[in-house]
Amino acid sequence: MVIAGFTATALYLPNAYSDFSSNGKYLIDGSGYVSGNKTIFDSNIALQITTGTMSGSNMQATLDNGLVTISGAHYLNSGIWQISILRDSKYFVIQGDAQDESGNTIHLNLFGRIVDTNQDGSVFSISGKITGSETLKVSYSAKIISANTVTTKPTTTPTTTTQQPSSSTKVSISIVSGASDINNQVHYSPSNIQVAPGTTVVWTNNDSVPHRIMSGVAKALVTDQSTAVFTSDGKIDSGSIAPGQSFQYTITSFDTSQFLDPKIAARYNIPQNQTAGDITFFDPTYQFMVGIIAPLSQPTQAKTVQMNIISGASNPNNGQFLAPSSLQITPGTTVVWTNNDSVPHRIMSGQLLSTTDSTGGKSSTGKPVSPHFISDNNIDSGDIAPGQHYQFTFTNTGTTQFFDPTYTWVNGIIISSSATTGQITPITISINAGSSLQKGSATQQTYNQYNTYYTPDTIQIVPGTPIIWVNNDSIEHTIFSGTSTQQYATSPFKPDGKIASGKIAPGQTFTVVVNDTGIVRFYDPQYTWMNGLIISMPPTQSYTIGASSHNPGLH
Repeated sequence: MVIAGFTATALYLPNAYSDFSSNGKYLIDGSGYVSGNKTIFDSNIALQITTGTMSGSNMQATLDNGLVTISGAHYLNSGIWQISILRDSKYFVIQGDAQDESGNTIHLNLFGRIVDTNQDGSVFSISGKITGSETLKVSYSAKIISANTVTTKPTTTPTTTTQQPSSSTKVSISIVSGASDINNQVHYSPSNIQVAPGTTVVWTNNDSVPHRIMSGVAKALVTDQSTAVFTSDGKIDSGSIAPGQSFQYTITSFDTSQFLDPKIAARYNIPQNQTAGDITFFDPTYQFMVGIIAPLSQPTQAKTVQMNIISGASNPNNGQFLAPSSLQITPGTTVVWTNNDSVPHRIMSGQLLSTTDSTGGKSSTGKPVSPHFISDNNIDSGDIAPGQHYQFTFTNTGTTQFFDPTYTWVNGIIISSSATTGQITPITISINAGSSLQKGSATQQTYNQYNTYYTPDTIQIVPGTPIIWVNNDSIEHTIFSGTSTQQYATSPFKPDGKIASGKIAPGQTFTVVVNDTGIVRFYDPQYTWMNGLIISMPPTQSYTIGASSHNPGLH
């Protein structure tokens, strides 16, 4: 049987490929085809597993979440899966069922064996069969990616307007795994940054071959307009950076009399009037690897936005605490929190540590479990008396979560991004009107089948993407993440504590940032027929879920 070829994936972190080891989480990302008697279809799998303890040279694993795609049709895992990893991780056997949006069931019986290993990790070929209305032979090539958890940790720490950048400020750029492949969609992560003078830029080579970083100017583009031809300007030259090694350079100033070449600006979708002082860096061996360092622009006009702590916010049963609860702003924006409640409140920035327990967000007494945060000491308003306000100016890009340490259900998120910084665009999911009303048969309600509760209800993202749920229904909703229990009639999901929104009032929003790799199911714990799927994977050419207009979803 021919082994299907696979496309190298651009990864953010070193050692993102991984052999299986005990008590770890992994994503099996496979692509290839399935074939029947007279048909052949493109096919992909994405299986998130947790390994157990090694017994001799073997170990068992459990499936956390799984998606199988056959010719555009999506199947979610159902029932109990059996996964065995054999002979010191050289082989694995996977068996289990999955269902599509119409309730059709397929059975997978897969065998994987290692076919290549190097300093980046391992590649497996997968054969076997998928049995449904017909029996299909399987031929996949798969990467094993270490999968972490979903977090809401800020990606960039905000600073106040009174603080100036210092020489100790650092910005990291990853030369991603597979960057030397011209067909890769991503070569640097990020490839376009905006910094202040005094910032040290650190390039780390996470590829398997040496790279070199030089600055220069584009003299021409090749015929197909896809690759520039560069000449070094002598300012930045790293020399050879071996795999796993780093190079750093401190930006002392920008020459604002110089502009980015118009063809390069057009190639990377940068408005020509925003390229003064830009520094272009490239690899002379792989000149398709191009990045841009731009000066941190100062806002031409001060911007102020309001966020109100509403009356009754100190009552956890109030249902609405902030208006709005999330904001998307640009650097230079001042956010003003006004206390319209009858008691003092305090605004602090920090990290969400835990949100729920295995009882579905309630304690043993039946009372809601309050989210728990830890301060990062960047924003602290002190007590804001009733009728008073506190303001903070965000000068950098990034994501900031804030909370009231006394009333932790009063919390929100602020995303500061600029069109020229290379920040990831947030994805909005609508909680549709009438979602609390069940639709379809019992099977369709409980087996994660297609419905119109969320739009979209299945998304593929890259790590670092903010996801915003907007409640367009007339009643409150809640967003939890969890794993399937297979107890469809009673409690189909068990919360895993990664995402827990609290009550989202009509017209309000809830936002999280998915920073890591993996598969996340989200659902409403009160209306469990409302559920969806998030697949967070590094950029790849071999696995893409269709846009929402072409993908009705999995429910």
